Amino acid sequence: MIDKPVFSIDDPDYFMCSLRPAHEESLQTPFEQCADFTMLVEGENVNPDTAQEIFRSVPAGRSTRDKFLYGLMDQKGNIVGVLEGMRHYPDNTAWWIGLLLLAPGIRSHGLGRKIVDAFSEYISSNQGTSIMLGVVEENQAAYRFWQQLGFRLVRQTEPRAFGKKIQTVYVMQRDLR
Repeated sequence: MIDKPVFSIDDPDYFMCSLRPAHEESLQTPFEQCADFTMLVEGENVNPDTAQEIFRSVPAGRSTRDKFLYGLMDQKGNIVGVLEGMRHYPDNTAWWIGLLLLAPGIRSHGLGRKIVDAFSEYISSNQGTSIMLGVVEENQAAYRFWQQLGFRLVRQTEPRAFGKKIQTVYVMQRDLR
């Protein structure tokens, strides 16, 4: 079952919808297709439980009530992208993007920008004033992508473990007002 679109993107071939645990099986497919991302960030293969884990993972002290998980759907109803994160994190006016993942065949066609722009409007309409996210140091293409969308570096973390890798995280922010 596909929910109605949460927010609209400016593309007739795709739409965004909320994902629920019932989508776990079909959600695993984009993670498998994006094995390059997992290898870059964690230095290992995609976990067969990644889709299941993404529904439950939240920062310490937070609950899944503040979590959002949206799927980018094609016209056949296939999940071809994922947008995941937390509302009101790290403070009451910011929203945190934990993951924006697009299947390799639809990357570099402007969909990422369309999703982020539409999501920014959605956040503003829900009294959010900024979006924050983290990019691992090794993912320079993602860092440039977020910079081009108006995100700025606000701080760097100490190196920390991601799977088999140790990575510094660049924390970035985009002000919406």
